[in-house]
Amino acid sequence: MMKAVIIALLVTLLTVSAFVPSSFSRFGSRSQLNMAKTIGKKEEWVTVLKSKDIAAGDLVPVEVDGLAILIAADLDGKIFAIANSCPHLGTPLENGRLGERSTIVCPLHKSAFSLQTGEVVGDWCPFPPILGPLILGNLAPPEKVGTFPVRAKGGSIEVFIDRNLKERFESKYWSGLLDAQGKATGDYY
Repeated sequence: MMKAVIIALLVTLLTVSAFVPSSFSRFGSRSQLNMAKTIGKKEEWVTVLKSKDIAAGDLVPVEVDGLAILIAADLDGKIFAIANSCPHLGTPLENGRLGERSTIVCPLHKSAFSLQTGEVVGDWCPFPPILGPLILGNLAPPEKVGTFPVRAKGGSIEVFIDRNLKERFESKYWSGLLDAQGKATGDYY
């Protein structure tokens, strides 16, 4: 009977120690959550496609290091790189259309964004009529789409990105048993 009580106390002590800050714990960091991973920026120019693979009026989606980027050539042929996701509901902008004055129009709510700055141009969520401006547009405030520096070099289109962006973003999640890093596929990192 005494052995069972001692074993129960030890198990309880070990379980509780996993949640005690390191300054109070004698069991070391193995019992603690992994949250303090520091990852630096790694910004560089990355080739995303050949210059001959895009023409004026084209929208070409690419993925680099887990980032969904849309390479757009406006109606005058000038090249831009933006996030391939409408900030309102995450609709892929590759399904949108190019507008006047170097803009892209979201295929779902018809919000227009400047390809150069990412700023909203015109009304926020004007579609569908009545429902868009009154309800859907109020789900989230107007927000700009992300932009990336882009250049043509040696027959290629290059985008300046942080190669560690996805890893830095995910490092803010703790990992361990029942962690917050589950993938959309159901697997874990």
